[in-house]
Amino acid sequence: MCTAITIKSRQGDYFFGRTLDFITDIFKEADPLHPVVGIWPAGATVDGQIESWTARYAFGGVAPRGTVALFDGVNEAGLAGELNALDEQTWAPVDAIRADGRTPLLTEEVVSYFLSRYATVREVRDHADEYACADVDFAPLADAGPFSRVPSHFIFTDASGDSVVLEPLHDGRFTVLDSIGVLTNSPTYDWQVTNLRNYVQLQGFNAGHTQLGETTSGSGVLLRQIGYGSGLLGIPGDYTSTSRFVRAAFLSRYIDDFDSAEGIGALRDVFASVVVPRGIEKSDPSGTYRDSTQYWSGYDLTNRAIYVSAHGTNATIRRTVSDVTEPAVYDIPLAPVYA
Repeated sequence: MCTAITIKSRQGDYFFGRTLDFITDIFKEADPLHPVVGIWPAGATVDGQIESWTARYAFGGVAPRGTVALFDGVNEAGLAGELNALDEQTWAPVDAIRADGRTPLLTEEVVSYFLSRYATVREVRDHADEYACADVDFAPLADAGPFSRVPSHFIFTDASGDSVVLEPLHDGRFTVLDSIGVLTNSPTYDWQVTNLRNYVQLQGFNAGHTQLGETTSGSGVLLRQIGYGSGLLGIPGDYTSTSRFVRAAFLSRYIDDFDSAEGIGALRDVFASVVVPRGIEKSDPSGTYRDSTQYWSGYDLTNRAIYVSAHGTNATIRRTVSDVTEPAVYDIPLAPVYA
């Protein structure tokens, strides 16, 4: 379970980020999904699981250690993207995809591939039909049984604010959808957007007091709002993907205007509403599996900067895609930092 959010500064700069939620502690040293920050310069050979390719653009972000499979990232042109779990994903055999004239992509490498090849959301839209997701397990999860791959859909946002969602719903081929800048998980994106119509009463300012009209006895009732925040009465507060989508959609628009210098901080504040604490989402009373937020990442699309914080710490790593001339990997800090 994960959430992606985009916000815009008063100067017109865009900030994109995500929380990654998972059922195990992926920061344990032996976990196959142990995340690091990876950066590849333009011209680098990217050693994909199905086949290698050459990066047209420098790109970087968060990936499981020892892989090129970005969970989320940004490139030197200011295009950012990420993947979120989607139960409805489909796949097709590699040979069938090639026979159909398309290029097979590993689901977990879609973000890496598109960021390394395209500069804008327009290009992503124009080329999405050239690809399909291959029926291939993700190598680090080969021994994970039913969890041997990460069924996903994808959101891409560029420095102009253009945004698109790709969902591999038909034999691995992408359905292309205009995006409102947020994404969570199942059900499919069109359903999530339609569901916002159930919350047309939400507003970013107090509802105020309401006079309940007189009854036949001639007695009226003044209903006083309880403190501040009454404009958001009815916003769902649970951690299901549908409720997180509603919170992300409304809160990302109702925050105060902010300067670009405050963008990463403003982005982190919005994400506070969708961070899943440990223990809230146990799979059953025994707690065999427990979904919780593993890390938060934020991207300054103007400066092509990457910010990542692991759960349980206020330490943040910052890198830009211009930091390297050779592929490089950086550990994400786990120790807390206090002034």
